[in-house]
Amino acid sequence: MNTKKIESKETAPGEYGDLFELLMKELKLFKRKLILSLRSVSTNEPQRYGLRYFEKQYQAEVLRLFNEERFEEILRIPVGEVGRCATQLECRYIDSGKIVGLQVNEARPHEGGRYVGLTPAKVFLDEEGEKLVRIAAQINQKS
Repeated sequence: MNTKKIESKETAPGEYGDLFELLMKELKLFKRKLILSLRSVSTNEPQRYGLRYFEKQYQAEVLRLFNEERFEEILRIPVGEVGRCATQLECRYIDSGKIVGLQVNEARPHEGGRYVGLTPAKVFLDEEGEKLVRIAAQINQKS
C-alpha cells in the first residue's frame, strides 16, 4: 500500500464512513484474535482505542481543527463529561504508529442511538502515523 493517508467517503450529506469499518473491512489492517482482541495484520500489535468527549459549544472548533489536521490543538480544548457529550474524537492505533486512525463522531440518541461520522475517518500509515502516535496516545479521556 503506497498511500500514507486514507480517508473514508461521504455516505450521506455531512456524514462519513466509520473509522472501525474503514480499518477492519475496507483496508483489512486489523484481524480478530480470540473474541475481543484486535491485532495489526502486518505487525501483530494490539489495537489501542481512545475517546475524548466535547461539549456542543466546542463542536465547530473541533471539526475545524480536525479538518485542518491540527490534532495537537484539539487536545487543548476543554473536555466534557465522559459518556455525556455527543461530540467525540475517536482514535484507533498501534503503539509503533504504523497505523493511526482518527475521526470526529456524534452520538444521536434522538435518532435511535446511532453514531454519525461528522468528518471523514483519517488513517495515517507508516511514517505519517509515526508522527501522530504520541497525540493518539493522549486522546483517551479518563473518567
